[in-house]
Amino acid sequence: MRWMLLAMSAAIAIGLWLPGEAAEPTPAAEHSASVANITFAQYRDWRNAFNARRRDELARQLSQADLPAARKARLAQVKTYYDWLADLPQADRDRRYRERFDQIDTDHDGTIDPAERAAWRAKRSAYYRRADRGAAAAQR
Repeated sequence: MRWMLLAMSAAIAIGLWLPGEAAEPTPAAEHSASVANITFAQYRDWRNAFNARRRDELARQLSQADLPAARKARLAQVKTYYDWLADLPQADRDRRYRERFDQIDTDHDGTIDPAERAAWRAKRSAYYRRADRGAAAAQR
């Protein structure tokens, strides 16, 4: 039972990590000269699209009939966050996106380059690995 909870916690942590990822260029952008850098407008559009996809995915998962109660409660909690984010006024949502964008854009040149994206992913991965270890230790 503990291992199942640990595995479920790890899966949830990974799912929650995804919104924190830096935006990747769209396939159409891969053929342009600006593929290396992502502007705030591109990042904002990517986050909005990601959030919409994530809300749809969570709704689909919540509609499953055989979903365990604990999993259903956690998915509902996560969906509540995405619903709240979607209902924010655009200016508030942009402010939150700008704060994250500025954290990723370490050289503050107004774009996120591949090295900054990689550094952000590594930082977030390390953070969630520590969180997973802490959750596992708390269950012992």
